[in-house]
Amino acid sequence: MLFIFASRSRPREDRYLHLRVALLCVGAALGLTGMLLDIAWLIWIALAALLAGLALRHLRVRGQGADDEGIEQL
Repeated sequence: MLFIFASRSRPREDRYLHLRVALLCVGAALGLTGMLLDIAWLIWIALAALLAGLALRHLRVRGQGADDEGIEQL
């Protein structure tokens, strides 16, 4: 019952997953380095990298069998 909200179906393929993970790692490293060295512009670049990764989450490419809401038709 712990995983009651977990999806039982196979998740859709995410084309940008590797790029999102890379942006998360780069943004985290730049952010921590900027905080450690107290460099404000480096922190802003880290924030931009993290926001770019967040924006990639909303890019979805519809398949040929998708309807108007992006739901696959069987």
